[in-house]
Amino acid sequence: MSSVGISKYVIKSSQGNLQQTLNSIKNENIKISSKNIPAVMETITAPYFLFEDEVKDNQHSIYAELKELVSQLVCELDETQRKSTAIIIGTSIIDWYLVDAIEATLYSEPKKEYNSKKNSIDSYAKELSKEFGLNNFTMTINTACTSSANALLEASNLINASLFENVIVLGIEVFSQIMSRGFNAMQLLSQENQKPFDKECDGMVLGEGFAGVLLSKKDTLWSLEGGANCSNSLNITAASQSGDEFAEVMNLALKNTQLRAEDILALKTHGTSTNSNDLAEINAIAKVYDKEIVFTSLKPYVGHTLGACGVLELSLFMACIDDGFIPKTLSCTNPIMENYIPINAHQQCNSGIFMCNYFGFGGNNTSLIIKKESL
Repeated sequence: MSSVGISKYVIKSSQGNLQQTLNSIKNENIKISSKNIPAVMETITAPYFLFEDEVKDNQHSIYAELKELVSQLVCELDETQRKSTAIIIGTSIIDWYLVDAIEATLYSEPKKEYNSKKNSIDSYAKELSKEFGLNNFTMTINTACTSSANALLEASNLINASLFENVIVLGIEVFSQIMSRGFNAMQLLSQENQKPFDKECDGMVLGEGFAGVLLSKKDTLWSLEGGANCSNSLNITAASQSGDEFAEVMNLALKNTQLRAEDILALKTHGTSTNSNDLAEINAIAKVYDKEIVFTSLKPYVGHTLGACGVLELSLFMACIDDGFIPKTLSCTNPIMENYIPINAHQQCNSGIFMCNYFGFGGNNTSLIIKKESL
């Protein structure tokens, strides 16, 4: 597997644009909202990392946000380069017309009139491709929490196969009642905040996010060295607590990039703050790395952005390294494994090789390896 360049990256999180989010991390000034989530017996109010400007009309607002991301990513590409640029979207969002149909007929709260427009999420990619004069090849990947991480792998494959000079990868996640209800029904939502790898963790906090990267054949400071994806789990919602499934994909990512565990300077974990997932991941880390490995979780800063987290967390991690540090993990005060503790202070760093983990429902697990050359 050959590496591809990461030319640009942009995000919009609950904390704002890329620079605003970076500042929030550096200053530990994290904004978090709350959302009412209808449940079987009663409506609960749960913490939620929401956009400051609420996405009111999903169809039009999402497209407007994606259009702004793409405009930033392609602004330096000429007409010929754009013709050799494809778009892949990664998201966990169900097609909106299906969501509207379910919400209009299934739940007892006030119903809205349902009128199916039969728009798929992939229609965003096709519209963006046409608007910006890009190649008409588009793809949308929906593999739960690994959606946009797998989109990055597929983009790398397309470039390595010489099918395209560039590929734009977008991650999308906005509030979804259906998604929130599902996590709440499985008792996976926190009532306080996220505490990755902490004995007192009580679940995840969901988050909204948009993110985009431009991958290319060009040599750049940042590169996607490669990675791996495996579909393997104990059951439909969880891996075994031994961490074997997670260790499998991490080791395969190292093998595919011809790297050793000792070549990895730091690890961006998936770190969902759910008991089973955190224990599985920490055991996997112990199987793959020695206890000196530096690792952290970004979800306490922006929430679990589900299908968008592949691109969003990758971009945010790169932004931190570009700013000279690996961000600490917030709220881990009572670690679940004494020999493997996420860093509790920002650590100086300007370059290196890093692994990024993403583990999703259904046993769809992905590890990516990125590299920044030293200046």
